[in-house]
Amino acid sequence: MTNLKAPTPVGPYSMFRYLGNDSSWIMAGSIPIDPLSGKLNNDTVEDEVSQVFDNIEAVLADNDKTLEDIRKFTVFLMDLSYTPLVNAEIEKRFKGEYPARSTIQVAGLPMGSRVEIECLG
Repeated sequence: MTNLKAPTPVGPYSMFRYLGNDSSWIMAGSIPIDPLSGKLNNDTVEDEVSQVFDNIEAVLADNDKTLEDIRKFTVFLMDLSYTPLVNAEIEKRFKGEYPARSTIQVAGLPMGSRVEIECLG
C-alpha cells in the first residue's frame, strides 16, 4: 500500500531498499518536494527542512519503519549555516537517542533545493 504523502522520486531510482538478506536498509536522499504538487516547498529554509522530514517519515511509513529506525543521516546543505535549523527539527521529532550524522556543504542539489537528507537503518 502506498502512502499518498510520500513524494515520487525525481529520477530512475528507488526511494527505499533493503541491503542484502538482513534488516538493514537505505533510503535515497529526500528533498523538500510537496507530494501533492510535485514542486519544492521552499518559501523558507525552515519550510524545506520540515518538508524533508515529512517526506522521510512518509517513505519510512510506506516501508513499515519510523524515525526511530534510522541509524544514520547524511545531510547535504547548500550552506552550513542551515545546520541549526536541521538540529531544531531533529530535536522536535526524535525522542531519546539521536541517529549518527554527517553534514556536508554542497555546490548544488536537485531542483534547486537547499536541503537533502538520506537515511540508513
